[in-house]
Amino acid sequence: MYPVTYEADYLRERNRLTTFFRLIVAIPWLIVAYIYLIAQMVVVFLAWFAILFVGRFPEGMYNFVGGILRFTQRVNGFMYLQTDAWPPFGIGEDPSYPIRVNFHPPAARQSRVKDLFRLILAIPLLVLSYAMSYALMAVAAISWLTIVFRGYQPAAIHNAIAYLMGWSTRATSYIYLMRDEYPPVGDETPVEIDPPAGALAASEAAPLDPAPAAEAAPPAPEGGQAPPPAQ
Repeated sequence: MYPVTYEADYLRERNRLTTFFRLIVAIPWLIVAYIYLIAQMVVVFLAWFAILFVGRFPEGMYNFVGGILRFTQRVNGFMYLQTDAWPPFGIGEDPSYPIRVNFHPPAARQSRVKDLFRLILAIPLLVLSYAMSYALMAVAAISWLTIVFRGYQPAAIHNAIAYLMGWSTRATSYIYLMRDEYPPVGDETPVEIDPPAGALAASEAAPLDPAPAAEAAPPAPEGGQAPPPAQ
């Protein structure tokens, strides 16, 4: 699993009113996010020099950049209808909030070469992120219409938005120098699939270790006489 993760809890029944006015009610968070992003870019710029000369991302700067990434993705998740809960304004962890962005501690050493050429290495990510942003807006528009007119969000739409948001989170963390590992397109999270009910019932009914069949007794000799006892 990639060291930076995005998770969003699914809730089927949704608030039609706040969904209808989502872009308006999100304005206070967008203003704060804009201010945070300016500070984040300054710290990323300083971190670029730190990695280039020292070979590591200073932990305090790393946590600040990751915390703002957490905040912005919570706001984006709120705007893209992953949840109706109001996002916290802080940048720290909040396990009670339905959207969670977690990241591992900074690596002890990071590649100076990858740091130096990060913008060049990130070009494929930027192109893919641009394409995925349109996919995200399209799926969110479908979600908006479904919630406004039917009052619920289908699980498939929620999962599609969560996948695209997860990709955006991983790509951003790489571009902002938090990781040297190239982010995968998939989330690399194993999915457990329950077996069919009939197969499960059959497996429970079957004996785990059937006893071996009893050995057949040797046939009686002709004439009906029993075999002599063993010496």
